[in-house]
Amino acid sequence: MKRGLSLIFVSMLAIAFCLVGTGCSRSDMEKGESIVDSVIDEATKLGDYSVKIESCRRAKDFEGKDVVIVKYLFSNNNDDNSAAFYLSFDDTVYQNGVGLNESYVLEESANYDSDAHMKEVKKGSSIEIERAYELNDTETDIEVEVKELFGTDNKVVKKTFSIK
Repeated sequence: MKRGLSLIFVSMLAIAFCLVGTGCSRSDMEKGESIVDSVIDEATKLGDYSVKIESCRRAKDFEGKDVVIVKYLFSNNNDDNSAAFYLSFDDTVYQNGVGLNESYVLEESANYDSDAHMKEVKKGSSIEIERAYELNDTETDIEVEVKELFGTDNKVVKKTFSIK
């Protein structure tokens, strides 16, 4: 009986930790600040590289449409001399189960480097990059997924953010 109660308690505790959400608060994002995930997690190795989905923030594109900017940490663990995020990973952001379109030209106030994902990174080095996606609405959570672009492993790194 005591073992059963302990098992139930541990299970409930694990569920509670899983339900702790990450988020991008509206007031912080309108200021252009980055909201970092409150759960400590490590970069995940995918093939010869590793990636960590770090945070998100909201901004506007040049037409005034709402976008979300997702920050990743990309590390090159490959034996090759250099690699780039966009040639290593397939990143997709979903809202209501539908993939979001990438956004390339943002307002100057967004402080966004649209080319960072194409920068070559030497073996053993890391770079923070950001990718922008046009939101379908400003209320629904987003789901970020990253997988190897040409790998044989079906491993997917996932993270959900509240954008309210």
